[in-house]
Amino acid sequence: MSLSDLIPPPSILVAILENRRLRAGFRDIYRKYHAYTMIHEAKYVNNLELCFEFRKISGCVVECGVWRGGMIAGMVKVLGADRQYFLFDSFDGLPAAREDLDGASAVAWQSNTKSPRYYNNCAATQEEAAAVMKLSGATSFSLAKGRFNETLPRFAPPCDIAVLRLDGDWYDSTRVCLENLYPHVALGGIVIVDDYYNWDGCARAVNEFLASIASPNAVPRLRQFRDRAAYLIKPRTAQSETNGSPRDSQ
Repeated sequence: MSLSDLIPPPSILVAILENRRLRAGFRDIYRKYHAYTMIHEAKYVNNLELCFEFRKISGCVVECGVWRGGMIAGMVKVLGADRQYFLFDSFDGLPAAREDLDGASAVAWQSNTKSPRYYNNCAATQEEAAAVMKLSGATSFSLAKGRFNETLPRFAPPCDIAVLRLDGDWYDSTRVCLENLYPHVALGGIVIVDDYYNWDGCARAVNEFLASIASPNAVPRLRQFRDRAAYLIKPRTAQSETNGSPRDSQ
């Protein structure tokens, strides 16, 4: 084997360099908005990478569980400021976790109000989220304050949802988001589930919902992105659903 056999072809080298350039840009976005998000840098960058992969899907963008708005503000930089963005949050903190659905660890986290990871039970102000969305340059966005079971049943998106990001933590919150919003997700669009690997309730809600909508000809699959981000692609057809990378379904 010669040295030349160990060097990747030019097309691979170009792709590697381009990926590094993109990730460096996404880290810059994180640094701009890190004070407005609880998501750590690696996972934040993964979210932006997923948005970049699906940036050609037409439609609006919806986030459920906004906190101060730092994640969706970063998504604006990737998906485009000219889309419509819809932000849903109680802005009063998380509802009470249920041990039977969300697990003992969720109840313990919510009970430990002195923990540096408590973040005031994820409470923030609507004004903080609005300010960071203005900072992002988004030209059209709206914030809906209230519990998801109150706001989402009344929501009728003006177009298909290209990217739906769920950050509701618990079972009930996640389930109501999926039931009300997944029917509006564009074919080939994505749903990013922030808490799938963090909380039992979120994972249970996603698993049960996917089982409920599966049919003999279409089985939506939950996927992993770089072992950090959980997401699913709404199948275009029965044949389009694969187990491959995001690019395989575009």
